[in-house]
Amino acid sequence: MNRSPYLSYTRALVDLAIESGEADEIGEQLEGISRILEANPSLKSFLGRPDLDYKEKLSALTPFFDSLEINGLGRRFLQVLLRKKRLLSLPQICFHFRESIDSRLNRVRVTLSVPFPFPTEDLESVRRALAERTGKEVILRQREDPSLLGGWVAQVGPSELWDASIKGELTRMKLKLLENEGRP
Repeated sequence: MNRSPYLSYTRALVDLAIESGEADEIGEQLEGISRILEANPSLKSFLGRPDLDYKEKLSALTPFFDSLEINGLGRRFLQVLLRKKRLLSLPQICFHFRESIDSRLNRVRVTLSVPFPFPTEDLESVRRALAERTGKEVILRQREDPSLLGGWVAQVGPSELWDASIKGELTRMKLKLLENEGRP
């Protein structure tokens, strides 16, 4: 069994975050730090320096954490990762954290691709339909995709794609016609 080295960190944080009622706030904080790490090669290089110890790195990062208002459980978790030399693994830990939190809270994240921004009432209608179909609370994010002619495409969780677009329907019709070609 190939187990991720991040799961033990993630499990501990998930339990504490749910217990404290701070799961979403902590998730947002960690994802913000993760995005900053990914966008700053010099910060990643600094964190990977073997000639600096934990205290030196923490001293340099403390004003950074302060400016982002990272406190409490989120801050302690980042300090543990820094001490264990795992802070550069934060993007993978964030992924597992969100998946675990969503699973435990019976939620699913959906990215809804639309040709133009949907009005709030239409978005809410789609969200309700997706919630009914999945049996989960739906956290919906809208993304504009001008290549769609109409309708929508939903990325449900990490592995499902639901296509209710005109483009998708035309593709399905084309395949059906090709499949029936040559039949009386």
